[in-house]
Amino acid sequence: MAVTSTLVVTVFASPASAARDVVTGSTNYGRAVTALGDDLALWRPTYTAGLRRKGPIDVIAYGKKSKRASFAGSTYGKRVPSFTIAQKNAADRWAARPVDRTSQGLVDTVAIRMGAPGSKRVVRARVYADCRAAGDARTNQRRCTRADVARFGGTLEVLARTFDDGGPLASDVRIDSQGLSYSQLLRIAKGLVPVTP
Repeated sequence: MAVTSTLVVTVFASPASAARDVVTGSTNYGRAVTALGDDLALWRPTYTAGLRRKGPIDVIAYGKKSKRASFAGSTYGKRVPSFTIAQKNAADRWAARPVDRTSQGLVDTVAIRMGAPGSKRVVRARVYADCRAAGDARTNQRRCTRADVARFGGTLEVLARTFDDGGPLASDVRIDSQGLSYSQLLRIAKGLVPVTP
């Protein structure tokens, strides 16, 4: 029996004096990255498992330097199957942090090639499944399996890196899925391409 859940994010208050604060919805990744600034890359999926984006790309940013917080999020599909991509500049705090669930258990740590076609950049991704039941010691002790990603829902987290004008750009990317298989979740991550200002 598939368990459905929704991605919940915690939104932090924006300081009143911050420069370049933004809370908006964008119709495409080019506009979203422009709204966030020139020091980061957003990652756009080229493979979506046949699911259409639902609504705008939510963009939040506030603060300066070491206190900077950013977030861009977009959802594909409705209910099941569906997935949500949440991302931020790796040097920033989360402006709207995806909530970690105690039901998640590690499935795999895998090396994936991501970026523009022909890219040789290999990064490590961690894949989780929501296979653990609250209060059930038996399920909490076992490692989640690849099949659990489709059965209960899954998450993939990766530090995505690219270069823009010779400078390195790194983004924390998290993909939360419902009703998609382990291989589909990996394929979404492998199909992410950088969008820079």
